[in-house]
Amino acid sequence: MNRGTVIFLTLVVLLTHTLAIYQTPDGEFAAPYDSAHVAYRIGRNLVYTGVAQWDPGGAPADSYPSLMWIGLSAVASRLNFSPTVFSQYVGLTSALATIVLLAQFSTKRIAGLIAPLLLASSGSAAAAAANGTETSLVMFLVTAAFLAFERGWLKPTVALLCMLSVSASEGIFFVLALGTLELVDRPGDRLRRASLRRAFMFTAVFLVLVLLLRNWLTGSPLLPFEKQLLSFDSEQIVIGGHYIWSFVFASGLGLLLPLPALALLTGHLSPSGRRAAFLFLIWALSCLLTGGDQLPFWNVLAPVLPLLFLSIQDAMTNWMDAKPRLIPPCWSGLVATVAACFLVSKLPGDLGRIPMENLLRKWMKPSSVLETAYEHPLGRAGLLKEIRKVSNLRPIGVFLRDKVREDTTIVTFWPGAIGYLSRKDVIDALGRTSPPPGESGTRSWRGVPRVDLIAGMHGDEDYIVPLIGSLGENATPTDFLRTWLRRWDTKGDTEDRLRDLIAALGHYELIAVPVAARDRQPDIPSPYPFFLLRNRNLKLGPRLALDFDDDGCFSVEIKHEGHRQVVDLYVVAADRDGTLWSMRPTGEWVQAASIAARTSLLLHKTGSRTIHALQGKLRENTVVLSASLHNPSLPPGEPFSGIGIPAQERVPSDR
Repeated sequence: MNRGTVIFLTLVVLLTHTLAIYQTPDGEFAAPYDSAHVAYRIGRNLVYTGVAQWDPGGAPADSYPSLMWIGLSAVASRLNFSPTVFSQYVGLTSALATIVLLAQFSTKRIAGLIAPLLLASSGSAAAAAANGTETSLVMFLVTAAFLAFERGWLKPTVALLCMLSVSASEGIFFVLALGTLELVDRPGDRLRRASLRRAFMFTAVFLVLVLLLRNWLTGSPLLPFEKQLLSFDSEQIVIGGHYIWSFVFASGLGLLLPLPALALLTGHLSPSGRRAAFLFLIWALSCLLTGGDQLPFWNVLAPVLPLLFLSIQDAMTNWMDAKPRLIPPCWSGLVATVAACFLVSKLPGDLGRIPMENLLRKWMKPSSVLETAYEHPLGRAGLLKEIRKVSNLRPIGVFLRDKVREDTTIVTFWPGAIGYLSRKDVIDALGRTSPPPGESGTRSWRGVPRVDLIAGMHGDEDYIVPLIGSLGENATPTDFLRTWLRRWDTKGDTEDRLRDLIAALGHYELIAVPVAARDRQPDIPSPYPFFLLRNRNLKLGPRLALDFDDDGCFSVEIKHEGHRQVVDLYVVAADRDGTLWSMRPTGEWVQAASIAARTSLLLHKTGSRTIHALQGKLRENTVVLSASLHNPSLPPGEPFSGIGIPAQERVPSDR
């Protein structure tokens, strides 16, 4: 089999791998990650308002780490092409082109295709190819820049380094690392390979101009990522250490990862392989210092995986050339690694008749530190959770676009899809798209941002998106409030902070709204409502009224001026002894105070009319009758359970 055929098959493997794992639970090709939608919104604002900002009317800020990706999103919007589709095309094309570039490092032997095969087998590369972020493009630029550097190509090196510096948070540090190699470890014979110092001088001038421009626009020459990197936050370093270890342990590459170090110690790693390994380590070090990232499949490391695979390929080929008896073990290790990578890309389950599910679940279980920080499993299961998250966030973005006023303000921990699709004033509670209260700059998208949630929730914003989707079985609002504090608050989950947070949210009411199952099919409802916190000052809550007739019957009427929402209706009767009786859906009365008479009622705007919600017969000896609305699955007494204005009436004595 010749090299061309192997390269073609490797491209097919990567394409198939990407299409196989980047799917919704229904088997459809999934939408881009939530964070990618931030770039889409800024790019659209650049086209239609002339300002590349998250909020055109706000102060300039670094809201997204890749200027290049914002520019490409703006190009897509200007051409009236969907940025979501365009970004996925660019990502997939970049990943396939990276395979071709990797094959150029060793053009005379089949063993030179080890690196492309490893890249095609990597779940990180396959996920990056379709996730809609700049990751795959940065991976291509990193590989191309290293190839141009090794070959001594002046103009391509300048162009690629300039693009890299504005394409990713780590881009500038990669340029600095490559410049260091040019000074102390220049590749090739000095008579055959021209110096690239001029390339780095031109790039340095470009970087200075970028820093001056950023300082002029935002008041600081440094990116939020760079400030975070220089802060040496011990918590982030611990999280970053667990993140790197999870990559070593669970990526499927653990068997081959030690090879470059062993080859270096035994003198079997070439200068090119040594430089590739050094650049990977520099990138990984920045990841360790900043806590990794919240995206699945070790997304932050994906751009430099080609360099890691080049160093592994170099070590393996040099060993096989020097010691032919190592050829079978090397190829066996490669086959085992490829198989392990595909297992990581598999949802936990048995492999035919081989019981693998429990083993895969244990393998993909993150450490307690990572689980607290990012709350998603490793490997394919984490990717599926991210895909489900976006599938839930996009419909709520459409709902907020269509059902609330234009001047509505929304606070959320997941600003991307909601901000892009709703086109409303969306505030990131973690301060990444706009500065948090009391601060002048935005936060980094890397690691786990810590903010004062109590201070951030004292505003007059109209809505807060408190969680993604519905409450889980037997869950309460206290659970998601504790999750907020545990993951993002500066002081953490304590009883005092929980009490203060509930007090800060006292002017909000929790509501459940009906959303579409898919954002592109608004007529097909989701079987589960989406929860929001709505400011009570909007006065959009429903109002109840009780009416009695002469036959000992009563009716519950609801007047509602807000958008659609889902509620449970409780009707409670108090007798002369003070005993409470609840009406069941069948009309029977039982001695209890927390049984719903109607569940999952859909309220809509009534105008001058009312909703006839229920009619029933009064229980004998009833003195006081009350009716109240509550969120689905939240009985009376739970925090944020009640909705709107309840009704309570004394029963006329002649009933």
